[in-house]
Amino acid sequence: MSPVSRGRKPAKRPKNQRSHRTRPPLDVTRVERWPKLLHGPIELSDCVVQGQVDQDFVVLAATLTAGKRSVGVEVMVNGREVDVIELHPDPSDSLAVLRDGFGVTEAPLTPEEFRSQVESALIGRADSDAWIRETIPELLELGTDPRPDLSERAVQLRRWLGLPDYEPLPRVSSADQLPLVLPPPVPATGLRLAVALSEPDDAIWRRLEVRSDGTLAGLHRILAAAFDSDERRYHRFETAYGGFSVDAQSGEGDRLDDEVTLGQVITSPGHRLVYESEGWRHWIRVERLAALPEAPSCLDGERAAPPSECEGPSSYEMVLEALRDPDDEENEGLLEELGGHGFDPEWFDKEVVDERLARLG
Repeated sequence: MSPVSRGRKPAKRPKNQRSHRTRPPLDVTRVERWPKLLHGPIELSDCVVQGQVDQDFVVLAATLTAGKRSVGVEVMVNGREVDVIELHPDPSDSLAVLRDGFGVTEAPLTPEEFRSQVESALIGRADSDAWIRETIPELLELGTDPRPDLSERAVQLRRWLGLPDYEPLPRVSSADQLPLVLPPPVPATGLRLAVALSEPDDAIWRRLEVRSDGTLAGLHRILAAAFDSDERRYHRFETAYGGFSVDAQSGEGDRLDDEVTLGQVITSPGHRLVYESEGWRHWIRVERLAALPEAPSCLDGERAAPPSECEGPSSYEMVLEALRDPDDEENEGLLEELGGHGFDPEWFDKEVVDERLARLG
């Protein structure tokens, strides 16, 4: 029978023999245990965005602290949607995904910018999932989702970041687009942009510095010079505030691209938008803020833009195939038609691009 059961207190152990209770290690693998990791108000710190210049894929990372406990959060964003959410017991591990990669750029974010970009990516994922549920429900029946915990992790991350719940609107194809109010123009700054064609596989990209107070119409002229294309081509921008194009009567519900500045639709590192020029689709991402430039400039890039006669990726692939045997009679005619004579897909000269940009005035 123990001393306690006999009504007596157990003898005290000497101090040097007392057992010490240690805090159990963080378990960040089970979603249902996430709420137990952090208690009380959450503080955000060490917020950054990382990305590679030729990919529209970024990692948003930050340290979450509650009391004396901190964890690292890593949010992978593919396109405009959250792809992965991970927690790390060592906050520095959340930065290890891309930090040692080739061509990685990194820029700091304020806590407000981090919250805003995470919320935007979570909304993108929720909208995508809602579209699948409504249009291809049979995919859900297959049970092939490789990330079954993503929605649960998204709910918990929203709570920690203090983000409101979000319920996607029903996708009705005939419904008119909702009018979106643009934010007021902000003080002008420089923006370092990574711009790349979404196709082909061998990345064709440019790194540009532009002013945030320029219009999207002005950005179109800059991009036409950077990629040596005809600025008279029909073009369109897809942004978080809707579409903008040269023709507001195109039937797509767009607004005019000369009535909005770049700084009104993308404001901080990691923000993205899509640019379409005829049959070519480009993505644009803010890499970092910069000093206000007097004129747009090209900092770097890779590979020549497709010949202007190529109206899309398929015709460009035909040029690349024909260049493997340019003396073939059929290939020679194809190269003549698609502007492939004398074309070098690997050619790029930053100074030539800057000369074109300087002629914009």
